[in-house]
Amino acid sequence: MKAALVILTAQALKPALRIIESWPEEEKPELWLPERLLTQSMNSLPVSSRRLCKTKYFKHFRDIMPEVWIKNSLLIFIMATGIVVRHIAPFLRNKDRDPAVVVLDEKGEFVISLLSGHLGGANSWARVIAQILEAKPVITTATDVEGLIAPDEYARRFNWGVDPVAGLRQVNRFLLEEGYLQVWTDYLPEDHPLREDKCYRFLKDEDKEKAHIWITPYATPAPKEQKPLLLIPRIYAIGVGCRKGVGKEQICEAIHQSLQQLGLSLKSIIGIFSIDIKARENGIIEAAQTLGLNFKTFSAQQIQEMNEERKLLPSKYVKEKIGVDGVCEAASLLGTRKGELVLPKQIYKGITVAISKEKSML
Repeated sequence: MKAALVILTAQALKPALRIIESWPEEEKPELWLPERLLTQSMNSLPVSSRRLCKTKYFKHFRDIMPEVWIKNSLLIFIMATGIVVRHIAPFLRNKDRDPAVVVLDEKGEFVISLLSGHLGGANSWARVIAQILEAKPVITTATDVEGLIAPDEYARRFNWGVDPVAGLRQVNRFLLEEGYLQVWTDYLPEDHPLREDKCYRFLKDEDKEKAHIWITPYATPAPKEQKPLLLIPRIYAIGVGCRKGVGKEQICEAIHQSLQQLGLSLKSIIGIFSIDIKARENGIIEAAQTLGLNFKTFSAQQIQEMNEERKLLPSKYVKEKIGVDGVCEAASLLGTRKGELVLPKQIYKGITVAISKEKSML
C-alpha cells in the first residue's frame, strides 16, 4: 500500500517520524512538508531519521493534492481537520475509489478516521497509528460504534469487490436497526471466518432470494424483486499473451469472452498477468486500465519453470519467438500463487487468454 504523510509545521514532525519509524509495512509513507521546513527541521534530525524519510517538499499545500490523491491508497495529515476537508473536497468521487484519509493533531493525541473508513481501511489504519503514538483513535462509522462489523469492512479484509457500492447504505442500515444480515453464498467454504460472525445468517439455496447479501465470484443475475448486495471474492487471475501491437479493444473483448465462458464477474479478477517482455505492451497496459485491473509481469525463467512444473501444453511458435513453452497459462497460475488452471488457453486473433483460481479464499 502506498501512503503519504503530510505536515504543515515543525511541531508535527515529531509524531510524523514516530509513525514512519514504526510503520508495519516494508514500504514506508512518503513524507511531504513545506519548503520553509527544509533547513529549519530536517537538519536538526539525527542522521538515522533523515535516512528513514522519503521526503518531498511543497511551496503551497494545494499544489500537491492532485499528485498525492492519485498516487496513494492512504493519506495521513497532521493538521487541523478543517484544512484537510477543504483541500480534499474537490477530489471526492466514490467510497470504493477514494483513498483512506486519516487526520491527526500536532501533538499526536487523537487519530481521526475521516474518509473511506471501511473499504479504504481508514478505520483500521487509525487504530494502527493510534497504537504507535499511544493516542486515541476517533472512529465515527455507526457500525463500528455499535460493535458490529459492516459488510464493506469484511470486503476490505478479504479483498472482495462490492456491487453496487451504493447498496452498502441500505444494507448497513438494516444491520444497525435489526442486528443481523441474511447471506447466501455458492462459494464460501464452511471454515471461512465470516461464518463465525453470528450477525451474518447464512441461508440455503432455496431461500437465497431473501438474502441481503450474496457472496459469489459469478456474474449471477439478481432477483427482480430484491437486489442483494454482491460481495465478490477476487480469486481469479487472467494470463494474457499477444502479438506486438494488438489494441486494447481486442484484448478487452478476448478477456470478456473468456470470463463469460466461466460466468465470472470482472470484479472477481485479481489482475492481468504476462511475461516481462510484454511489460510495455500498450494494448495490455491500456486494457488493464480500462478494466480497472492491475497488470503484472513475470520473468521468462519464472514462466518456463511454471510451464515445466505443471507440464503445460507447449507452443512451438511461442518457444521460437520468446524462448518459453507458453505464456498465458503459466502467467495466470503465477498470478494466483500457483493455484488451479480453470480455463486453459483460449486463442483469439493475435491474443491468448487463460484463467486460474486461487487455492484458498482465506
